[in-house]
Amino acid sequence: MKNKEAVLQVEGMDCPSCAITIEKSLSQARGVSNPAVNFVTGRASLEYNPNEIDISEIIKVVERAGYKAREFERGLKSEEEGKIRKGWYLFVLGVALTIPIILIEFLFDFSGKTLLLFLLATPVQFVVGLPFYRRAYGALRSRTTTVDTLVVLSTSAAYFYSLAVTFFISGSTFYEASAAIITTITLGMLLEDISCNRAGEAVRKLMGLVPKTARVIRQGEEQDIPVGHVLVGDIVVVRPGERIPADGVVTEGYSAVDESVITGESIWVEKGEGDEIVGATINRTGMLKFEAKRVGSDTALSQIIRLVEEAQGAKAPIQRIADRVVSYFVPGVLISALLAFSIWYFWLDATFLFALTVFVAMLVVACPCALGIATPTAVMVGMGKGAEHGVLVKSGRALETAYKVNGRR
Repeated sequence: MKNKEAVLQVEGMDCPSCAITIEKSLSQARGVSNPAVNFVTGRASLEYNPNEIDISEIIKVVERAGYKAREFERGLKSEEEGKIRKGWYLFVLGVALTIPIILIEFLFDFSGKTLLLFLLATPVQFVVGLPFYRRAYGALRSRTTTVDTLVVLSTSAAYFYSLAVTFFISGSTFYEASAAIITTITLGMLLEDISCNRAGEAVRKLMGLVPKTARVIRQGEEQDIPVGHVLVGDIVVVRPGERIPADGVVTEGYSAVDESVITGESIWVEKGEGDEIVGATINRTGMLKFEAKRVGSDTALSQIIRLVEEAQGAKAPIQRIADRVVSYFVPGVLISALLAFSIWYFWLDATFLFALTVFVAMLVVACPCALGIATPTAVMVGMGKGAEHGVLVKSGRALETAYKVNGRR
């Protein structure tokens, strides 16, 4: 049987390394080929052999890697707002606990101080930081590493050493460091989610141009029905000032139609019997009746939206390079941090506390998110802005080479 194509909506990614982890998991699945995961759009496209694997099994592969997935449905309400709201809750909780931890650590000294710090830091580590642990575990199961791996290793090292100091050994605690790291990176991930959500605003605006209802003539009477229920062959009535709900051919009436949303042309176009009209355009002057020819996902606007979404989801050549660098960067950081710890502790005879500080610091500061996020976000924003102004870019490769256009023939 011929391979089928599928697109999944993936939730829980917080950096390009997550996308690489999912790609690796999918590529190892039986019957799956050519997986491509875009961090910014949150979508995974792939081909699969229905005789070897089905969609539900593919979704389970993604879930075993530590992420949530479902079949992508165009027009389905995005859950991005819920994700952002949850991110705000976690960040606020982190701030509410981290500020007292820092103040107590540096400004006060009293009996039971370390125990109080332990009580305040534990919710930050395992409630605010729970998403990092989940994703790091999923990456471990996929035999790969992500930015979450860096966060979990660095904060866990600081937290559990502090835990040992609180109950078993003498020394200084690092509760303020682990809490501040988790809270700060949670804010960074939240800002990234907000940026990516705004980057997709152009497509949502295009989808918002489709009217919610349509007025059709059935059994000799006009009926208002959801636009998704309009059928090919229905006679649709559009009054002045209303948006046209589908593509079709005028059967009765005369009017001027504003087609700027599709063509970019601000001058209204006169329409009469036999003329074609396009969905989402605005009927301006007179009443029109037309026969629906293309409805739902077959309309011109739906095709434009699909082109923009596919182009935003496709990887430009420079983006593939950035992803490749990120995939090697995280393991490199881990090796470097362990090497630095070993050199300071075993060779330069530094204290365990100092060597641990070096290890944690290297893991924290070496976050490669910006490298992998900047490129796909720039591609997505560029294509979205183009769509807003009536310019459609078919692929990331086309956008990347557009700078060569000089206007000369």
